[in-house]
Amino acid sequence: MIVPRAALLALLVAAVPSAAAAHPQTSARLGAGAGAASGDFVFEMHLRSELLFGPNEVRAFRIGPALDLRTADFETAEAAGGLAVLLPVATGFPITFTTGAGWASRPGDADGPIAVGTLAWGYRSYNHHHVYGYALSLYASTRVALDDTSRWEITGGVEIDLLFLVAIPAIFVWEWLTEGDPDEP
Repeated sequence: MIVPRAALLALLVAAVPSAAAAHPQTSARLGAGAGAASGDFVFEMHLRSELLFGPNEVRAFRIGPALDLRTADFETAEAAGGLAVLLPVATGFPITFTTGAGWASRPGDADGPIAVGTLAWGYRSYNHHHVYGYALSLYASTRVALDDTSRWEITGGVEIDLLFLVAIPAIFVWEWLTEGDPDEP
Protein backbone atom coordinates (compact mmCIF):
# COMPACT_ATOMS: atom_id res chain seq x y z
CA MET A 1 0.00 0.00 0.00
CA ILE A 2 1.36 3.37 -0.98
CA VAL A 3 0.70 6.29 1.37
CA PRO A 4 -0.20 9.48 -0.48
CA ARG A 5 2.40 12.22 -0.16
CA ALA A 6 -0.11 14.68 1.32
CA ALA A 7 -1.00 12.23 4.13
CA LEU A 8 2.68 11.61 4.88
CA LEU A 9 3.36 15.36 4.96
CA ALA A 10 0.39 15.93 7.29
CA LEU A 11 1.66 13.21 9.62
CA LEU A 12 5.15 14.76 9.74
CA VAL A 13 3.76 18.25 10.42
CA ALA A 14 1.55 16.89 13.23
CA ALA A 15 4.52 15.12 14.82
CA VAL A 16 6.69 18.25 14.98
CA PRO A 17 6.19 20.27 18.18
CA SER A 18 4.77 23.74 17.66
CA ALA A 19 7.39 25.38 19.88
CA ALA A 20 10.82 24.24 20.95
CA ALA A 21 12.59 25.66 24.01
CA ALA A 22 15.92 24.73 25.53
CA HIS A 23 15.66 26.40 28.98
CA PRO A 24 19.35 26.31 29.95
CA GLN A 25 20.50 25.69 33.53
CA THR A 26 24.12 26.08 34.63
CA SER A 27 26.07 25.38 37.78
CA ALA A 28 29.71 25.61 38.89
CA ARG A 29 31.13 23.65 41.80
CA LEU A 30 34.43 23.33 43.65
CA GLY A 31 35.22 19.74 44.48
CA ALA A 32 37.70 18.02 46.74
CA GLY A 33 38.37 14.32 46.97
CA ALA A 34 40.87 11.51 47.14
CA GLY A 35 41.52 8.14 45.61
CA ALA A 36 44.00 5.94 43.82
CA ALA A 37 46.32 6.91 40.97
CA SER A 38 47.92 3.86 39.38
CA GLY A 39 48.01 2.28 42.84
CA ASP A 40 49.22 5.38 44.76
CA PHE A 41 47.17 7.76 46.93
CA VAL A 42 46.07 11.01 45.25
CA PHE A 43 44.30 14.14 46.54
CA GLU A 44 42.41 16.28 44.04
CA MET A 45 40.66 19.61 43.78
CA HIS A 46 38.61 20.62 40.78
CA LEU A 47 36.22 23.16 39.34
CA ARG A 48 33.43 21.51 37.38
CA SER A 49 30.69 23.27 35.43
CA GLU A 50 28.12 22.48 32.80
CA LEU A 51 25.39 24.18 30.78
CA LEU A 52 22.45 21.80 30.51
CA PHE A 53 19.50 22.18 28.14
CA GLY A 54 16.05 20.67 28.54
CA PRO A 55 12.38 21.46 29.14
CA ASN A 56 11.16 24.01 31.69
CA GLU A 57 10.53 21.36 34.36
CA VAL A 58 12.15 20.24 37.61
CA ARG A 59 12.19 16.54 36.73
CA ALA A 60 13.59 16.68 33.21
CA PHE A 61 16.32 14.96 31.25
CA ARG A 62 19.02 17.52 30.40
CA ILE A 63 22.11 17.43 28.23
CA GLY A 64 24.85 19.91 27.41
CA PRO A 65 28.54 20.84 27.37
CA ALA A 66 30.75 20.43 30.44
CA LEU A 67 34.09 21.79 31.62
CA ASP A 68 36.45 20.22 34.17
CA LEU A 69 39.54 21.98 35.57
CA ARG A 70 41.59 19.97 38.07
CA THR A 71 44.79 19.60 40.05
CA ALA A 72 46.06 16.40 41.64
CA ASP A 73 48.28 16.74 44.73
CA PHE A 74 48.75 20.41 43.68
CA GLU A 75 51.30 19.15 41.12
CA THR A 76 49.19 18.90 37.97
CA ALA A 77 47.10 21.22 35.85
CA GLU A 78 44.37 19.46 33.89
CA ALA A 79 41.59 20.73 31.64
CA ALA A 80 38.90 18.65 29.96
CA GLY A 81 35.74 19.39 28.04
CA GLY A 82 32.93 17.09 27.17
CA LEU A 83 29.28 16.24 27.51
CA ALA A 84 27.09 16.11 30.64
CA VAL A 85 23.80 14.26 30.97
CA LEU A 86 21.39 14.83 33.86
CA LEU A 87 19.05 11.93 34.67
CA PRO A 88 16.09 12.95 36.90
CA VAL A 89 15.86 9.79 39.02
CA ALA A 90 14.38 11.63 42.04
CA THR A 91 12.96 15.14 42.36
CA GLY A 92 15.83 17.46 43.26
CA PHE A 93 18.36 14.60 43.46
CA PRO A 94 19.37 13.70 39.91
CA ILE A 95 22.30 11.67 38.70
CA THR A 96 24.71 13.56 36.46
CA PHE A 97 27.09 11.69 34.17
CA THR A 98 29.93 13.61 32.54
CA THR A 99 32.39 12.31 29.99
CA GLY A 100 35.11 14.11 28.11
CA ALA A 101 38.71 14.45 27.09
CA GLY A 102 41.43 17.00 27.57
CA TRP A 103 45.06 17.62 28.44
CA ALA A 104 47.03 17.02 31.63
CA SER A 105 50.24 18.84 32.46
CA ARG A 106 52.00 16.56 34.96
CA PRO A 107 55.49 16.34 36.46
CA GLY A 108 58.12 13.92 35.18
CA ASP A 109 57.41 14.19 31.46
CA ALA A 110 53.95 12.69 31.95
CA ASP A 111 52.08 15.40 30.04
CA GLY A 112 49.48 14.15 27.60
CA PRO A 113 45.89 13.64 26.58
CA ILE A 114 43.38 12.27 29.11
CA ALA A 115 39.89 10.82 29.12
CA VAL A 116 37.57 11.64 32.03
CA GLY A 117 34.35 10.10 33.31
CA THR A 118 32.40 11.35 36.33
CA LEU A 119 29.22 10.19 38.06
CA ALA A 120 27.66 12.65 40.53
CA TRP A 121 24.60 12.45 42.77
CA GLY A 122 23.21 15.05 45.11
CA TYR A 123 20.90 18.01 45.42
CA ARG A 124 20.50 20.17 42.33
CA SER A 125 18.04 23.04 42.22
CA TYR A 126 16.05 24.06 39.18
CA ASN A 127 15.75 27.84 38.96
CA HIS A 128 12.52 28.90 37.23
CA HIS A 129 13.62 32.57 37.19
CA HIS A 130 17.29 32.41 36.21
CA VAL A 131 19.74 30.13 34.38
CA TYR A 132 21.84 29.42 37.49
CA GLY A 133 20.79 26.58 39.76
CA TYR A 134 23.02 25.54 42.63
CA ALA A 135 24.21 22.02 43.37
CA LEU A 136 25.74 20.01 46.21
CA SER A 137 26.88 16.53 45.29
CA LEU A 138 28.96 13.46 45.93
CA TYR A 139 30.99 12.24 42.99
CA ALA A 140 33.11 9.38 41.70
CA SER A 141 35.52 10.09 38.87
CA THR A 142 37.95 8.18 36.73
CA ARG A 143 40.76 9.37 34.47
CA VAL A 144 43.10 7.59 32.13
CA ALA A 145 46.08 8.83 30.14
CA LEU A 146 45.25 8.22 26.49
CA ASP A 147 48.91 7.84 25.51
CA ASP A 148 49.65 5.34 28.32
CA THR A 149 46.62 3.46 29.65
CA SER A 150 48.68 2.07 32.54
CA ARG A 151 48.31 5.55 34.13
CA TRP A 152 44.79 5.73 35.59
CA GLU A 153 43.00 7.32 38.53
CA ILE A 154 39.81 6.65 40.47
CA THR A 155 38.70 9.32 42.93
CA GLY A 156 35.65 10.34 44.91
CA GLY A 157 34.61 13.26 47.05
CA VAL A 158 32.21 16.15 47.51
CA GLU A 159 31.35 19.17 45.34
CA ILE A 160 30.04 22.45 46.79
CA ASP A 161 28.51 25.13 44.58
CA LEU A 162 30.48 28.35 44.10
CA LEU A 163 27.35 30.24 45.12
CA PHE A 164 27.91 29.01 48.69
CA LEU A 165 31.70 29.31 48.64
CA VAL A 166 32.15 32.66 46.86
CA ALA A 167 29.00 34.64 46.10
CA ILE A 168 27.22 34.49 49.47
CA PRO A 169 30.39 35.24 51.52
CA ALA A 170 31.24 38.12 49.14
CA ILE A 171 27.76 39.62 49.59
CA PHE A 172 28.12 39.27 53.37
CA VAL A 173 31.48 41.07 53.38
CA TRP A 174 30.14 43.80 51.08
CA GLU A 175 27.13 44.44 53.31
CA TRP A 176 29.30 44.39 56.43
CA LEU A 177 31.76 46.91 54.94
CA THR A 178 29.01 49.20 53.68
CA GLU A 179 27.21 48.97 57.03
CA GLY A 180 23.97 47.38 56.01
CA ASP A 181 21.69 46.17 53.33
CA PRO A 182 21.91 48.44 50.24
CA ASP A 183 18.21 47.83 49.48
CA GLU A 184 16.99 49.23 52.80
CA PRO A 185 16.34 52.99 53.11
